[in-house]
Amino acid sequence: MKLDRTTTLILAAAAIASASALILSLAAVSAATYDAPSGQDGPMITDWMQAWGSVGGVVAGLAAAGAAAFLLLHERERAAAAERQLAEERAEHALNVPRAVVVTPARFGGGSNGLGEQHINQVVLTVHNYSSTVIRNVAIIVALPDGGPRLLLPRPTMIGPGENWPVNQNSGKPVRSPSPSDISTWKATVTVCFIDYTNQAWQITSDGEVSRTTAPYPAEEGVLKFPVA
Repeated sequence: MKLDRTTTLILAAAAIASASALILSLAAVSAATYDAPSGQDGPMITDWMQAWGSVGGVVAGLAAAGAAAFLLLHERERAAAAERQLAEERAEHALNVPRAVVVTPARFGGGSNGLGEQHINQVVLTVHNYSSTVIRNVAIIVALPDGGPRLLLPRPTMIGPGENWPVNQNSGKPVRSPSPSDISTWKATVTVCFIDYTNQAWQITSDGEVSRTTAPYPAEEGVLKFPVA
């Protein structure tokens, strides 16, 4: 159970008061039951109180030190918990922008060439920026199915808050894909990379995945610029 500062101080004070009362009681009992040797005066109650008071000082000091240590540990735990909560809130707040950027699945134009090979000459999709801030250095990549090439589409310099970026791109040279399935059934993953207003680079996909990245653009190895000249 976690105790606040007031409760801790009350418990410490109660412990010290209890120790003091116990010492006074012991002193009184000792004075009442002690029998002095014959011919000697018995100690006065003040002597007993002084002796037990020395012991009480030690006990009270230990109790105070223990209470202070407990309070210090309690304050450190509270500070650590507050820091963790602040870090979690900042991390959650940082996700507001990337979660508000949405890209639709890609649709394609083209078809079979009669030899069982699928070719595309058109890509259609939309990037929505539902956040309240601008996103910049946007990169849009479409991964064709079944090991097909990744297509890097023409990208905007930035997309303002509440704005959309519609893509309806035609290519002068069709792109061949190894997938034999009907082009209308393709499920191609679209990836959008961008930098938010804090200069953090993000990567989102049409599947709803969100992740930080250290580079504003994905690796361009194996990426084909679309449209193809």
